[in-house]
Amino acid sequence: MALILDSEALSALARPRMAPQRHQRVRAAMRSAQRRFEPIRVPSATLLELYRGAGADEAIDLELGRGYARVITTGVRIARLAGHLLASIGAGSEMAVDALVVATAIRLGGGIILTHDPSDLERLASEYSNVRIAPV
Repeated sequence: MALILDSEALSALARPRMAPQRHQRVRAAMRSAQRRFEPIRVPSATLLELYRGAGADEAIDLELGRGYARVITTGVRIARLAGHLLASIGAGSEMAVDALVVATAIRLGGGIILTHDPSDLERLASEYSNVRIAPV
C-alpha cells in the first residue's frame, strides 16, 4: 500500500519551521512506509498548489530531489477516475486536486493519503476501502 503525500503533507515536509509538529508526523509516516518497503508517492497535481516562484519552489524541489518520494504524473485514466469521483459526490472543479490525489491512490491499488484537511478527501474516497485518509 502506497503512502501518498498531498500538498499540505509535502509542504510540511519541505518547510519544517512553518509546522514543526506536522513535519514530524509526515517524517514518521515516511519512515514507517520505508520500513515496510512501501512506495511514497506525490501526485503531480499537488505541485501546482505549492509552486509559487522564487523562494517557494526551492524547498519543494530540494525535498523531491532527496529521492524518498516519486512524483506520479496524472494521465487520462487518473483524470477520468478523478472526474467520476467528483461527480459521485456532486462536487465541482474546486476539489479537482483532491480528486486527483484520491484517484492516484485508487490507481495504485490503494494507499494512505497524508493530508492536513481530511474532510474532502474522505468524501471522495468513501467508496474505496483500500484508500485511507490520515490527518497530519
